[in-house]
Amino acid sequence: MDWNRTKTIFIVTFLLLNVYLTWQLVETNNANQMSLIKEVTIQEMLSENNVTIDVELPEVEILSPLIVGKHVPFEEDELITNGQLIEMGEEHAIQSVLEEPFFLSEEQFFEDLIQFLSSYVFNGMDYRFGGYESETQSLYLYQAYEDYTAYTFDDEPLRLYLNDDREVVSYEQRYFEFEEQPDNEPEMLSSLKAIEKLWSDQLIGMNDTITDVQFGYYSFFSPAGDVQVFAPMWRVTVEEEIYLVHAINSSVQHLT
Repeated sequence: MDWNRTKTIFIVTFLLLNVYLTWQLVETNNANQMSLIKEVTIQEMLSENNVTIDVELPEVEILSPLIVGKHVPFEEDELITNGQLIEMGEEHAIQSVLEEPFFLSEEQFFEDLIQFLSSYVFNGMDYRFGGYESETQSLYLYQAYEDYTAYTFDDEPLRLYLNDDREVVSYEQRYFEFEEQPDNEPEMLSSLKAIEKLWSDQLIGMNDTITDVQFGYYSFFSPAGDVQVFAPMWRVTVEEEIYLVHAINSSVQHLT
């Protein structure tokens, strides 16, 4: 055996392996640096165009790109019946009339609302305030999934009806059970990437102010029976305009 030749081959092989590993290390470092530079560049670009982000940007992690919500029937023994008359309606809904109206003060609205939900509504703390509808003189609320609001399409799970004295006199309720649709760890846009998408689509302009950024799940289609499908979205408010940026495929919806 030619030991000198064998020794030379081992040395060359070792050197090539070192070169390859060094190249991989440099490439990984460059990729990390580019990612960091790009993120800084987004913020610098916004700053150069006098775009103000007036809120702290949230960071979230999701396990599934889609969740399915299905209305489930109420069991009478689960309901809070004290101080109200409850009727079981169709399509897994209940209607309640309070024996005594419940006042929601203007000064402590959310505190009073939380007290009402915990005292009168089945799993009331699973709901989040959505808004007020003057035509029906009612408040509508959405259900939450993993602490994130699940916004339904034309089908609010909970609606509270008020009288002229800001008192809740009755409500209608449905309740979702949610199920994740499995996927292999989907890559999700960060809140900053969602803002970058709106900038690149010219939906954010010079001197604009971003006043709110929230994460939630949204359903955009009429329910198929008692089922709705929800996708993860970034809800970004720019001045008075509200945009939804899909957290997986970056498509954009304009709400107002």
